[in-house]
Amino acid sequence: MSSTVISTAQVAGQGAASQSLTPATSTWELPSVERVFSDLPEFPSLPPRGTEAIDSQEQQTMFRALQDAIEKAEWTDDSGNSFNLKELHASLEQADADARHGLRDIGALHGVRDILYKLWSANSEYLAQAAEILANGSRDPSWRAPFGQSGILKFFLNIVSSKDIVDTTLLLHSLRLVGNSCADTDENREIVVKDNYTLAIIRHFLDSELVFVAIPVLYNICMDFEPAHAQMAANRTAYILLKLLRDGAIENNDALLGFSYDLVELASEQGSMFILNSFIFEADFELDVGQGVENSPDGTILLLMELADSDTIAFAHFSSLVTCLATYLDKERFQNACVSNGMVEGVLSVLRRSYSVEIDQSSSEDIKALTQLRLKINQALSEVSASLLFSGRYPLDSALAQTLKSWVVADEDQLQICACVMLGNLARSDEVCQVMVRDLKIHEELISVLKSDARGAVLHSALGFLKNLAIAGDNRLSLGEAGIIPAVSRLWAYESVPQVQFSAASIARQVIINSTDNISRLFTPLSQDPDSPAHKRTYLSLLLSLFEKTDSTPIKTEIGRSVASICRALSPKARDGNEEAISLLDRLYSLHEGVARPIGTMITQSQWPVVRSEGWFALALMAANHLGCAAVVDCLHNAEVSELLKMALSADSSSEGEKDANKSQKTKDRDNAFVLVQELLKNEAGVLPSGYRDMLEDWTKEHARVI
Repeated sequence: MSSTVISTAQVAGQGAASQSLTPATSTWELPSVERVFSDLPEFPSLPPRGTEAIDSQEQQTMFRALQDAIEKAEWTDDSGNSFNLKELHASLEQADADARHGLRDIGALHGVRDILYKLWSANSEYLAQAAEILANGSRDPSWRAPFGQSGILKFFLNIVSSKDIVDTTLLLHSLRLVGNSCADTDENREIVVKDNYTLAIIRHFLDSELVFVAIPVLYNICMDFEPAHAQMAANRTAYILLKLLRDGAIENNDALLGFSYDLVELASEQGSMFILNSFIFEADFELDVGQGVENSPDGTILLLMELADSDTIAFAHFSSLVTCLATYLDKERFQNACVSNGMVEGVLSVLRRSYSVEIDQSSSEDIKALTQLRLKINQALSEVSASLLFSGRYPLDSALAQTLKSWVVADEDQLQICACVMLGNLARSDEVCQVMVRDLKIHEELISVLKSDARGAVLHSALGFLKNLAIAGDNRLSLGEAGIIPAVSRLWAYESVPQVQFSAASIARQVIINSTDNISRLFTPLSQDPDSPAHKRTYLSLLLSLFEKTDSTPIKTEIGRSVASICRALSPKARDGNEEAISLLDRLYSLHEGVARPIGTMITQSQWPVVRSEGWFALALMAANHLGCAAVVDCLHNAEVSELLKMALSADSSSEGEKDANKSQKTKDRDNAFVLVQELLKNEAGVLPSGYRDMLEDWTKEHARVI
């Protein structure tokens, strides 16, 4: 973005009628702009007018002297050629005017400043004419720095902030001079920010005759100048502009609306991040930039929602509003305000609006930007629904929850993701999860999503929600009956999105925990035709195939934990003579070659010591079964597993200062490893090579001496 030159022609008219949006139906209090201003600090201004008596003849003489001083204020270009203001006016009309650069004669401008102060004191009508001449001159870049250095800029800033009643024409040209002088000129912007003159400019937003010039002036001050962004945030500029836009107080002019929405975005996104440490200001005004967007009233987010949800909003403005809304909802204060005031529906409406806002379909940038905006809204909704207040304000029987339920099977992927994430955040207690499955049957809709051609992000969010639901009570059985295992099995081959593969493997583990019925479903043949090769392959076979193909340690480990879970659920029952458990264990070992290899990954991974202990225990359970011994031996063919077994058996002591938790973990691993070897030696029935058996016996003898 670049600064704008503010000319007399640009500010001569107000353009088309203002656009007014439907007022909010919420009871949320929206403080007036006047009230917001009353809470903000004062700023410098000129002394009261009319304290010095100067007759009209003398005023005219001073004005002519001022004109003469301006016109004779010479400057020199890079080639040594001299120019004055008359010549400058002529050169401005030439296409190459911006090629002329030089230094102004600052000394002559000090006299201009002194005359300006006298005209002010005399309440002279010539002051407005002088302001117009200088404002026109400020359109040329070479005048800008001298105006700041000579004090002329400060003079007109004080007029803009004056507590006196000032003629509109004088204010208009004063604002023009300020805006033009600050265009791409940081040293002048520093003058404005130092004494918080931005607030004085913002106050003129309330004047229908000046708002159309005051907004571009503030825009010029703020472009690429972060201290001004921070000051705008402290001065609650975002709320003020949004309120005026919502109330139709800013004209429906494309350029002016563009400036307004850009300023809202700058005040929102930069205010909370930037600290004014680049400048040392000795001023009465202390800018509390640390608060940033936190300074804004709660109603700011309501205004953002209402404007963004307008049927006539342009995409560029929609983009600014959504970006700002996401910024505000990143703060806990605004999240809580949104929930407490029942405004989450408004955010959902903005997300839904994103599917009807008009964009240039031929523009890849617009398409990409819209995608990013939807992600921002969804992230904000995720944060909001994670609030502790959310479940209390929006129970399962609320209209919002019903809307989300309908979105689970919507055609728009971001609506589906939103529904899964927000309802998943509601599923924080066993009671709620059971109601969702038992009464709402939401798991059936989620499983239908898994069977569809939904994109990876949708699948991932649906799997995450299902995993939450699988934790509670009898939900595992309900998920199994609804076909969760066949549904996730197709996703074990979803190589394009590893997160989907991991989640699909993870939920398989989740639903078989202590569930013989679901373990049986996992062992279901892939074909019911006895003559088909697939008849001897099961869903677990597909999971083990994923183990062999993937390079992901988390996925491999999760598959290992699934196998361990099967052993935990079936082995004790089989030991007690349960026929179903015995039959299932037989199927586990006879149909699934290499079934213990995933357990080996649990043991060799080093990130989670508890998972490693799980692995030793699972191998010990396998070794207690005659068929399982062959699987254990197959696992021990992995040299790393075999070496770790030896280390676990010899872990007889710990170093001084080692944490008690580590000592306990080592002891647990050693005991599980010892049981593993004992069971293997007892049940292996010749599957162990003699040399390997001798080695295991030696290891256990050494272990027996140290326990």
